[in-house]
Amino acid sequence: MFETIQRLIDQEAQIRIPASHLTPRANLYELGMTPYTAIRLLLAIEREFRVEFPRDSLNRESMATIDDIVRRVRASQFAPAYEWREAA
Repeated sequence: MFETIQRLIDQEAQIRIPASHLTPRANLYELGMTPYTAIRLLLAIEREFRVEFPRDSLNRESMATIDDIVRRVRASQFAPAYEWREAA
């Protein structure tokens, strides 16, 4: 999972150094990730891992480091699936 997230960071976050050189707690925003590229990264992670992050829990802190992202993906993988139904 860690290597996949690093690849996605390289593709979407546009930070100053390669993600393979980052420690798990390196702050992506301090390295140049913007709110726009954070959203691109978020969408790429959701697609790659087939998860959907609860929108009300998304904030700058939840995407700041690789550790934060890994925790968010793992929590989403084990969250109960929600089934959306239209009102009758």
